[in-house]
Amino acid sequence: MGGRGVTGSVVSATLREALLRLATSVTSEPKGKVLFHHGDEARGLYLVCSGRVSVDLEPGSYAFPPRIAGPGAVLGLPATVAGSPYSLTAEVLDKAEVAFVPRDLVVKALATNQELCFEVMQLLSSEISGTRNALRIIGSSREHRA
Repeated sequence: MGGRGVTGSVVSATLREALLRLATSVTSEPKGKVLFHHGDEARGLYLVCSGRVSVDLEPGSYAFPPRIAGPGAVLGLPATVAGSPYSLTAEVLDKAEVAFVPRDLVVKALATNQELCFEVMQLLSSEISGTRNALRIIGSSREHRA
């Protein structure tokens, strides 16, 4: 897998169950299927039920290596909550089963369920911290090369 780390966006059992209840579809996706592209309008989020999905800033870019999302990972959450375009591209690496939750259902659930909202805030906070740490490491490695 050279350079690919496992993403830490795995949700709690409670959040997983809530997202599965909200899901409008659970589908089996083949290797190579792109769930969403960087820049696409956020239609909703994906919960990886089985298999692996590569999450990449820009495919082929070495600035930020792709991350691997496995079972229990949520993809597209920041864009779905913010209503902004997806900032990453998600592509199925192995046959994967994924649940899709449309944006309107996510927003409605967050507005009406305080516990769910708090769990999502924790997940987003963790993602921000992970991104900052990655940027720190990249910056540090660039300083040592100079």
